[in-house]
Amino acid sequence: MDSIAAVRSRDALAFSVLDSEVRLAILDSLYDRTVASGPLAGNAAYSTIKADVGVEDSGRFSYHLDKLTDRFVTKTETGYRLAEPGREVVRLRRTGVLTEDRTVEAEPVDGECYRCGADIQAFYRRGYLVTQCQECIGLIDHELVLDGTLASLAYPPSGVSGIDIGTAFERSHLRAVHTFRAMADGFCPNCGHDVTITLPPAEGEDPGDDGYGFRHVDHDGMVRFACDRCGRRHITHPLYATDDREPMAGFFTRNGIDPGWDRNATVMSWPVTVEGTEFVFETPDGDRFRVDDGLDVRRD
Repeated sequence: MDSIAAVRSRDALAFSVLDSEVRLAILDSLYDRTVASGPLAGNAAYSTIKADVGVEDSGRFSYHLDKLTDRFVTKTETGYRLAEPGREVVRLRRTGVLTEDRTVEAEPVDGECYRCGADIQAFYRRGYLVTQCQECIGLIDHELVLDGTLASLAYPPSGVSGIDIGTAFERSHLRAVHTFRAMADGFCPNCGHDVTITLPPAEGEDPGDDGYGFRHVDHDGMVRFACDRCGRRHITHPLYATDDREPMAGFFTRNGIDPGWDRNATVMSWPVTVEGTEFVFETPDGDRFRVDDGLDVRRD
């Protein structure tokens, strides 16, 4: 495997190639003409891209296009199209995560606090869609998190641009559960590598390990997902992360509990006990769901 220093050197070179408004404009032109119009769209001609970018000097334009070619742009017999790294650059930029610092003030949303049953609200700040209760202490005890916080989900600024906070609240939780489902299946949806699944207690596994999140979360039945490659990590409820599998899929369907916040709030409200290395969750009707450390769920 390449050394960390070698990887950083290649990454620095790649980012330096992108350090030009003209080159970013070329990527935008190619995205709109060869990607956004359809997955099997054709190539874009040199003259078309040049007109889109608005650079009259052919030598200057060719210089910038050549810098992108091979790594971010593919040259064909009839023109140019984006390589996958070029598509990723455009998609990332258009989410706004690199440059936008949006804030959306708190508004009531459709849902209840799973701790106290009070109404909840949602707001957006510094890249996170936060669900909050104003009547209780919430779930997360950390100096960077406001009192009453029930969930804090990384969410791109594009998700709240021209979109009301209620819709963003619903979409952010649906988006999150897709991530949790993949990680519960053992792989990272971000980079495709293996995921380590950990149920508490987790302190002391490695030097400096404080249980990553477990000690900041006031709930005894949570699971931690950690990608072994890109480092993506999440803390969530194991029955929420497995809501698309049996027996949970059937339970939620039979009881009319919709995906997203409703399912999360439902399982978060259930009491949990620890039996050996397993969690046992009990519903208000007396049903019991047992979860082992591999996230296999069975109904008692």
